[in-house]
Amino acid sequence: MNYSLAIDQGTHASRALLFDSHGRSIARHLIPVPLRHAEPGRIEQDAALIIDSVRIAVREVLAQLSAAQRRAVRCCGITTQRSTVLAWRPDGTALSTAINWQDTRGARTIERLAAHSETIRRLSGLPLSAHYGASKLHHLRRRYGDDEDLRTGPLASFLLNHLVDPEPFVIDHANAQRMQLLDIDHLDWSQPLCDWFEIPIASLPACVPVTGNYGRLLEHDIPVTAVSGDQNAAWFEAGAPPAGTALVNLGSGAFVLTAQHESGAPAGLLSSIVYSDAADAAGRDYVLEGTVNGAGNALDWLHQQYGIETRTGQLDNWLEQIAAPPVFLNTVGGLGSPWWQQRSAPAFVNDTGQFSAGERAAAVAESILFLIQYNLEQACGKQSVQRLQVSGGLSGVDALCRKLADLTQCPVQRCESSEASARGIAWLAAGRPADWQRNGPGQQFEPRVDNALQARYRIFIEQLQRRIAQEHA
Repeated sequence: MNYSLAIDQGTHASRALLFDSHGRSIARHLIPVPLRHAEPGRIEQDAALIIDSVRIAVREVLAQLSAAQRRAVRCCGITTQRSTVLAWRPDGTALSTAINWQDTRGARTIERLAAHSETIRRLSGLPLSAHYGASKLHHLRRRYGDDEDLRTGPLASFLLNHLVDPEPFVIDHANAQRMQLLDIDHLDWSQPLCDWFEIPIASLPACVPVTGNYGRLLEHDIPVTAVSGDQNAAWFEAGAPPAGTALVNLGSGAFVLTAQHESGAPAGLLSSIVYSDAADAAGRDYVLEGTVNGAGNALDWLHQQYGIETRTGQLDNWLEQIAAPPVFLNTVGGLGSPWWQQRSAPAFVNDTGQFSAGERAAAVAESILFLIQYNLEQACGKQSVQRLQVSGGLSGVDALCRKLADLTQCPVQRCESSEASARGIAWLAAGRPADWQRNGPGQQFEPRVDNALQARYRIFIEQLQRRIAQEHA
């Protein structure tokens, strides 16, 4: 039996997991990583803490193995939170904090480039947004630009610099694309995009395929053979997804992925690269991606604003018991696809201050589903979706999965494990084995008729569109 090590560096924690050659998880360890909300729109993490957390997680997982198992660890894959960036020196010293993917401090740069938005979207596959890396990198260049040896780039590149021998200065295509500086067709940095954002290409890591030879993991001498973004890797949680499947990952944000069979993405959705191969220049796969900024983050907002706890069991009960919750306009973290708006404040419709804690919690939870459904409707203009596969922390809420099935009228299959990103990167690192097994059958939720839920969805979309129109009048 051979084993694959997965390093999954996420927004709130660094995880290390070990999978056998059939995709079964046999060991794991998690180290929390704090977020710092410096001020509105500025969200940071300590780069040194991130590195330390990854190293500790890896050591703890490997310490659980017998000597024979340790010798049988054949490869390692690394997946990270996307659009998080920082600046560092060639010796690996971080000059900045890790500017988190949720950070929007580059919004003014985005406004300045509005006239180029269509060209930027065509070249990068991404709509012009402060959530991606380019405007954050612009901020770092303005702050540290007098340093001729300055390196800037995605968190994944910084991790590789610290974790891999011979300390490469590279970045995989999937993470590189989230910088909004990559030409998505040619899979290399775009000179026009870098010029508009005033980023010297020489300061960026070299772009390389998702799978290939990255070097060997320091201290452990394990080959690193795949690197990708967390949602990109999650697409391969159970190997290559069957036709007609959409992946919905419910974490701090929610992401809706469907296979992209044609060039270009519908207006407002993203085109994302999920696979590229060093051994095959033509070997690449793309997906359509919808982004919901306020998923778990929206429930965190509810706790901060109203002191309402939403533990899994309690949220499940509220969603089951409250037949007619209010409607919540979920703009937590800014509206993601297909609107890409930052200005709207979250609000309950017709809020007189009389809603109970359960009503508010159910409304926020339903709003996550409403945003997912709207993104699926945009994607379905390109291809049919017959089933949903859900993963991530919030997928553990039964009633949320059941309502998602009712709203979309698609069967919803829940992954037995919430570690979709780790399983996906382990599969890629292992060479995409054909006998990789689905991690247990999970639970399937069949769609039912819920006219009241459909009516609240229509109210949600109408009210949200009206709010956006008023703010842009």
